[in-house]
Amino acid sequence: MHISPQTTGKIAWTAVYGIGKTLSITEHGCRDDFFSKEAGPVIFALWHGRLFIPMFCRRDLGVHVLVSEHRDGEIITASLDAAGFRTVRGSTTRGGARALVQLVRLVERGEKVAFTPDGPRGPRWRFQPGAVYLAAKTGVPVVPITGSASRAYYFNSWDSFQLPLPFARGVLTIGEAYRVTGGLDDANIEFHRAELERRLVALACEADRLAGAPEGK
Repeated sequence: MHISPQTTGKIAWTAVYGIGKTLSITEHGCRDDFFSKEAGPVIFALWHGRLFIPMFCRRDLGVHVLVSEHRDGEIITASLDAAGFRTVRGSTTRGGARALVQLVRLVERGEKVAFTPDGPRGPRWRFQPGAVYLAAKTGVPVVPITGSASRAYYFNSWDSFQLPLPFARGVLTIGEAYRVTGGLDDANIEFHRAELERRLVALACEADRLAGAPEGK
């Protein structure tokens, strides 16, 4: 029997929610409430393989998430829709320019958006520049966010997706807001891209240490 990507995505979110409700999750890092309406527009950045805990902990807040136009993206879109996120289709490899225009309009309207900057196909933990361009063009800060779990299954995939096991100890870690200054020239974008990559890698490793998980797995 053929199961559509939309149905698969809804089933996946049901599984995420069911497991998430069993986790004991603590929050660490920056205490600013970037998700409140009063905080204004924000660009969140999180690794593709560490979506589980941020997705569970910040569900139903209407954050707009950039999702690949690959077929796998249809499954992710259905999962995010079920979790109360909104989606923008595109990536750095397909539909990127069109998606970036949509995201500029969203943040100028005061909306919050999120990138998985190593998606849709990696390399893992390599920060691609889309979020940096958006931050440079709009002046909106980038906020790194990640999660980890004390016990988890790691998929044999390019992103080594971390699936927390039921009743594990979870950690949600939020970094300091980072502003991209200095314009849109290639050298400046690369400087900020590398710095954001360093910060998000460090944040993920910190989350692993706090959770008691294998660091950087």
